[in-house]
Amino acid sequence: MSESELQVLSSLPEGFLRCGSRDLYKVLGGPTLIHLPGNQPGPPLFICTLLHGNETTGIEALQIILERYGGCPPRPISIFIGNVSAAQYGERFLSGQPDYNRIWTGGQGHEYTTARRVLELMKELEVCACIDIHNNTGRNPHYAI
Repeated sequence: MSESELQVLSSLPEGFLRCGSRDLYKVLGGPTLIHLPGNQPGPPLFICTLLHGNETTGIEALQIILERYGGCPPRPISIFIGNVSAAQYGERFLSGQPDYNRIWTGGQGHEYTTARRVLELMKELEVCACIDIHNNTGRNPHYAI
């Protein structure tokens, strides 16, 4: 798989739960969508994280929570892990890449194609809610959305 293709998995890959964000490219190879069935039936919760390679709190929180649940959450979830190539270098995004926060409304290039595919899949699954987990990397006021 090339780092520009969306990888879709139905389970957590080996080593994912204990992998640091800078090494996720070794485990995932590129943008990845992971569907986990959970212990209860129902529409999945969509979680999006690591859109910026230097904003790692979301992926770290997910790894901790999934570890506590033994990799099987209480409800179905679909997790999109975005810019693992920028995470390798601790950068927001790499030269020549668009900002992954800006790929969801359309454009040209493989990042936009990836976003369109993720949105199509989430629409098909009729997700119950979407959560985007990321942190600020600059001097910003505290806020929540």
